[in-house]
Amino acid sequence: MTGTPAAGGPARPAPAERGRTVVADRAVRRIAERAAGEADLAGRHARVTRGTATVRGSRADVAVDVRLPYPAALGETGERVRGRMAARVAELSGLTVRAATVRVQSLSANRAAPPPSPPEGTGPSGGRSRRPWSARRAPAALCALVATAACAMLLYDVLSVRLADRRPARWRTGTIDWLATHGPGDTAVVAGGAAAAVLGAWLLGLALTPGLRGVLPMAPVPGHPDQRAVLDRTAAAELVRDAASAVPGVTHVRVRCGRRRVRLRARLAFGDRATARTALRTTTDAALTTLGLSRRLTPRVTLRTESHWRPPGTEPGPGPTTTGPAPEGAAPPGPDAGEAPPDPAPSKTDAPHVPAPSKEDDS
Repeated sequence: MTGTPAAGGPARPAPAERGRTVVADRAVRRIAERAAGEADLAGRHARVTRGTATVRGSRADVAVDVRLPYPAALGETGERVRGRMAARVAELSGLTVRAATVRVQSLSANRAAPPPSPPEGTGPSGGRSRRPWSARRAPAALCALVATAACAMLLYDVLSVRLADRRPARWRTGTIDWLATHGPGDTAVVAGGAAAAVLGAWLLGLALTPGLRGVLPMAPVPGHPDQRAVLDRTAAAELVRDAASAVPGVTHVRVRCGRRRVRLRARLAFGDRATARTALRTTTDAALTTLGLSRRLTPRVTLRTESHWRPPGTEPGPGPTTTGPAPEGAAPPGPDAGEAPPDPAPSKTDAPHVPAPSKEDDS
């Protein structure tokens, strides 16, 4: 389409030749951040922490860092956020989205309305969820390497004797002569048999046990019995420790997470010991409930007091004050009428005060 000359004036250029529309990187970034936060994730939304956008001509590359609600399937949820972001950027800016990237930085639990959790101790088939089996790559590779090396050495020696008409290797003839002169009752034979038995028992134990003792199985997601997840025991201990550290007066929290119970040791700097112990146990139970494990861990709380801790209401008050030296010749002040005389000073034979040792509460 070309312009037509106006009456009495020069010809005007076509609309496409008058200029161009440039969409700034900042505008595309704001659109991508807003679109990523609008993605519907089962009634909840992702929280965008950072976004970037680069526009080159009619193409754009966008990327966002998000915090997804927990629990959520990372692959499916991230793809939903990415699709929503790419579609909205292309629709609102008119650009072609060449690359859309979603980076999941963390997971945040919805404390206001937590999703219903499945009953504890139930697995995909109605039984208890178990730990996934370890691949045992290191023991399997070691056994395969040793067996391959021994078979290769024996095969090479046999082929060299049969095909090249060489003499047998010294290690093979020496082994045969030693076995021919030593019976089952010899100490070396008994020790070798015991070592072989221990090695065989170890291999059988590896084959019959799941391994991965450092993880805890989590309850299956309702509607997805084929999806299994595990939680590292150190991560569970850190979550419990952070929750227990928020209790007023509690310091020096140490948590050790086992396969069936959690041991928590803490110290009390101030406040009532019974109240702090109750709050600590309640907080620990709440933290363990939010982990979503298939088997609930049994907490054991140990609370000790610090050396400077004092029961509430027993803090020492301010000492007596003096107004100045008494005038010369004046009698020392005595007790008023009706007032009991002051207690005599303690004698030198009185036993010194020994502070009571700190008590330990286990629950």
